[in-house]
Amino acid sequence: MRYVFLICHKPLGSSLQECVEFSFGKSIEEIINIEVSPNDSLVEIQNLIEKAWYKCGKPREIFVFSDLKGATPCNGLFSWLRGKKIFYRGVTGVNLPMLVCAINHKQLSLDSLLEKVLEAKDKGIQSLNIY
Repeated sequence: MRYVFLICHKPLGSSLQECVEFSFGKSIEEIINIEVSPNDSLVEIQNLIEKAWYKCGKPREIFVFSDLKGATPCNGLFSWLRGKKIFYRGVTGVNLPMLVCAINHKQLSLDSLLEKVLEAKDKGIQSLNIY
């Protein structure tokens, strides 16, 4: 099973997960949501990720989303990944079209999944034109 780790500021991850599950009409067990509270340290974030990783069987490959490059959730994720021998791909700046795409195409290789998610980013964010 391909897990999609979602490491974001609280409550963004839960909100995105709820939206995806609403659109699919079911719970999506492949989404591993790790919410970061304002006072969480990098060590606490690493511990949250580690616990979630163990809980889903320590997969050797994961796809990761974080909400903002350079922010605490993303920094905690990178710190955790540095200590692991895990093959991963992922993006920062997660949005709903990207997360839906990742779930729809979770069977692809990580590199192909990354390409699809980046396409979803470009297709999912467009200007609204009033006619």
